[in-house]
Amino acid sequence: MNHTANVVGIGCFAESNTLHRVFKKVLENFILSKYEDIGPAPERTLNDENVMRFFRSVITSGIEKPDQIDRALESIPTSAIITGFFLGLDKQTLHLVLFFLRSGHQQTKFNVRLEKFTRLRNKRLH
Repeated sequence: MNHTANVVGIGCFAESNTLHRVFKKVLENFILSKYEDIGPAPERTLNDENVMRFFRSVITSGIEKPDQIDRALESIPTSAIITGFFLGLDKQTLHLVLFFLRSGHQQTKFNVRLEKFTRLRNKRLH
């Protein structure tokens, strides 16, 4: 029997408030703890711009090297509107795929490895 490595995870396509709520819950379940360091303050309105800021802060918090962070953030324009995400494990490494609309309603996806969150989970498991 042939076994291949599969990506296992969860995704969501929704409006801004739902994306923020679902993603945060999934991330906290993955890292086995509350994670309060990311995202807009609870009293702020969650509009498309704040949700974009939230996901950009997740990417910044989860990537290892500064040059990777710069390249990642350049790939996602601040004016983009996030339409969905997929958060999954591939070979025990956490991956985030963001689906967003660029100006002109061009659908784009962006994939990034979140190494720091993977290490945090491993520490808590062992």
